[in-house]
Amino acid sequence: MESKPVVYLIAGAAAAGRSAIAAQLASRFPQAVHRDGASFSSRRLAAEAVDAHFGNGNVVVLEDDVDPAQLGEYRTTIRGRPCHVVVVFQHDAPGPPAVSRVGIWLDTATLTPNEVVDEILARTTATRTPVVIADYDAGWPALFECLAEPVRAAVASLGARVEHVGSTSVPGLAAKPLIDIDVVVPSPADVPEAIERLRALGYVYQGDKGITGREAFLWPAGAPVHHLYVVVEGGDPYTSRIRFRDRLRRDRGMAEEYGALKRRLADEHGADRLGYTDAKTAFITAALQAADPPEGV
Repeated sequence: MESKPVVYLIAGAAAAGRSAIAAQLASRFPQAVHRDGASFSSRRLAAEAVDAHFGNGNVVVLEDDVDPAQLGEYRTTIRGRPCHVVVVFQHDAPGPPAVSRVGIWLDTATLTPNEVVDEILARTTATRTPVVIADYDAGWPALFECLAEPVRAAVASLGARVEHVGSTSVPGLAAKPLIDIDVVVPSPADVPEAIERLRALGYVYQGDKGITGREAFLWPAGAPVHHLYVVVEGGDPYTSRIRFRDRLRRDRGMAEEYGALKRRLADEHGADRLGYTDAKTAFITAALQAADPPEGV
């Protein structure tokens, strides 16, 4: 199997075969490191070790016994991306979780470690291509509608809206050819139910990935690669994205400037997606301030 840097966080009970599964997963790659989180004095140190191995081009398999409520935070601490969370357990009927389940949850009761690893590899994207900015594609709105249709049906009774956001939602704007979708629920109380309904469609919940108020998902297996988030009406993660989208739609000159910036940053940062994203922050902040300047300015 081709080996490109990726992180797997294997959580769950030791009795579910966690260690054997982690070791078997690491053995599938020609350049991989298997680490046990229990060997570190803190999760911060474990995350730093993972990032160092990742930076050296390794597939990193980190196993640890993690409280489900902390999985999203733990994943965010690890900077290497992509980072897949897999929870192994052994129950015939695990029942409703105390928290929305982050990552892929696999019942190992009737599976060998080898079969579990086959399932993990079938349901994750183990490679990531460099940032590539493409010319605007007039087919992006239609692709959004195709992806949004089952999502709308799943969350309609919650009173949720499904919005096309991100650069592909701005006509004429150069962009990474990935559709961004926001599922906008009326209140924070609707978030857990929206998460479970999206999980039922095959989306893999990834936690907030360090952005409070924005719950992220990995696309279903076999679907076109896209980004989907659950946000709350009126919350900052949603309103900021909508304001920026609408500003670019109104201002063609700003959109062209932003497109040129993204092409330059893609050349500078290559496969460093976090660096690419961080480098856009100043432009986005300035655009939002221009669209809605602070009082007294």
